[in-house]
Amino acid sequence: MEIATSTLIREIDAYLENVLGIPTKTLMRRAGQAVKDCVLKVNKSPTLVLILAGGGNNGGDGYAAALELYPEVNVRTVDLFSRGQRSEAGKYYLSECEKLGVVERGFESAYSLIDKADVIVDAIFGIGYAGELSEELVALSSAITSLEKQVVSVDIPLGVNADTGEVSLGVLRAEATAALCRYKCAHISYPARDYMGKAYLYDIGIDDKMPKIPKSDKYFAADKEFAMVNLPKRKANSNKGTYGHTLHITGSDKYVGASMLSLEASLRSGVGLVTHLGEYALGRELCARFPEVIYSDLSLLKSPSDIVEYSRGFSSILIGPGSTVNSNVWLIIKSLVESEGAPIIIDADGLNSIAEYSSAELFKSARRTVIITPHPREMSRLSGKSVEYINSHRISFSEAFAREYGVILLLKGAGTVVTDGEKTVINTSGSSALSKGGSGDVLSGIIASLIIGADTPLFAVALAAYLHGRAADTLKEELSELGVTPSDLPKAVAGEISAIIKSQKNNRNL
Repeated sequence: MEIATSTLIREIDAYLENVLGIPTKTLMRRAGQAVKDCVLKVNKSPTLVLILAGGGNNGGDGYAAALELYPEVNVRTVDLFSRGQRSEAGKYYLSECEKLGVVERGFESAYSLIDKADVIVDAIFGIGYAGELSEELVALSSAITSLEKQVVSVDIPLGVNADTGEVSLGVLRAEATAALCRYKCAHISYPARDYMGKAYLYDIGIDDKMPKIPKSDKYFAADKEFAMVNLPKRKANSNKGTYGHTLHITGSDKYVGASMLSLEASLRSGVGLVTHLGEYALGRELCARFPEVIYSDLSLLKSPSDIVEYSRGFSSILIGPGSTVNSNVWLIIKSLVESEGAPIIIDADGLNSIAEYSSAELFKSARRTVIITPHPREMSRLSGKSVEYINSHRISFSEAFAREYGVILLLKGAGTVVTDGEKTVINTSGSSALSKGGSGDVLSGIIASLIIGADTPLFAVALAAYLHGRAADTLKEELSELGVTPSDLPKAVAGEISAIIKSQKNNRNL
């Protein structure tokens, strides 16, 4: 599923009016119908709906919604800034509301009505908002929140940046949001997602099949449709060599389980061969669990350059899960990153070792594709930014870091962000069922498998995140979010892959 930026939405609007001849007034009326539907989803029989309107098209959508609700519902509108409407379409719907006598103006009018309303419609800014809210708006938002009113937002809640998902002081929490035309980053990314309530998508008659309609080439959502498109097809005439060979440099005597989790995840995600490179005793312990894996003794390789030579010919390399933080791990990573070869996935203690013994500057010397998979605290150690800052700027921070250091970054957390700095995918699956030690080891193992031969490595990484989250979503139905363990995930991932393959086949048969 594509995700639209505010710029793309404006391009679509211009294309519809100037090329296809669909007037803005028509689109605004459809938006008003969508808002009415959303309001009635929240409250089937409100006694008073109060619409707070700004001066842009978001406010025009609010006035159009008032006309759709009237006279079935008692409705009042407030021209909040007392400046009317900028667009001709908005002026038309405002004038129609004035004819009905349902328009008041200014903040004083808003305050006089908010305590009487069952539902408050936020039609103040929408996608046009960026920066900080004025003191007047912060105070109004606080008053609405204190009254615990049902709030429906038109497209984007007050105080939310549609493109970055960032929120400002005074952000207004909606019970439901009428997402118009396309989902935006804020609808599925945190922290904004906490303020959306239930986001209902209304296409307002804009069909992807319209000729040459502008499309997103920057933001995408990892959902079932994304998985169906990006899950690689298997060949009937194939063998183990067809599907690549991944090398895992993972685990230690302290963290055997991390190796187990990542190995099983790779085995169940489609790779043809898996080799584990580690200490002899660790290999023996792992072999008892996974006889399918090839085991090599790390102690036979005397230096990082030996490991680089050994790694040639592999299709992907995973390093870090369970490795402990130490200088040897850092030196191995440095040698691999600075040499040509297969994509390398660096996770967990691999990232912590970089932060401890060097810095993210290492990535600038990379001669291969580098994928890093930190959670916010690991990202904080690497970047020097606080966890709070990272969590508050998940998209913009991730894009800037990936661009600067030339990596594919998967920032873990609710609404996992995957970006190379140019394109960004936001994951739609997953829940707190994944909030357990070891879940990330499973994810890195899936990536090590799916990255092999991927036409678009970024999308392969995002696909792994989606499958990982979907597995947890399926398991929680049986086991609850509390009862799912990371050990449950690899087999469940295989089940999700199976379901997607069936959907691909059914889709071809239609």
